[in-house]
Amino acid sequence: MPLPFVPQAVAVNDLEDWGAHKRPLEDTAPHTYGKIYYSDDQGRENGIWECTPGKYRLERPSDEMCYILEGHWILTGDEDDVYELKAGDMIMLKKGWAGVSHVVEKVRKVYMES
Repeated sequence: MPLPFVPQAVAVNDLEDWGAHKRPLEDTAPHTYGKIYYSDDQGRENGIWECTPGKYRLERPSDEMCYILEGHWILTGDEDDVYELKAGDMIMLKKGWAGVSHVVEKVRKVYMES
């Protein structure tokens, strides 16, 4: 079985246009792009995701590990927990976490949902 392998994920340039974010908190919704490299019928998925600057409501329906390849991203939870992320940072978004996602500078991340 071949393994999902993405050389130089930071330089991948064939991301699909996933459209404007569906839960914007400002007049202009951030725009998202991505590419799924693996998914299965058990809800696991991994890929690359990119988002333009803006704010939106984030509510995690599953666990998601994120590794930031580029950009500046601030997550503020409903319980006032704040995480400021930049290239090289990793975060585990736990199922049920909710708050405000503020993309300060275009973010590109690799992610794995489970």
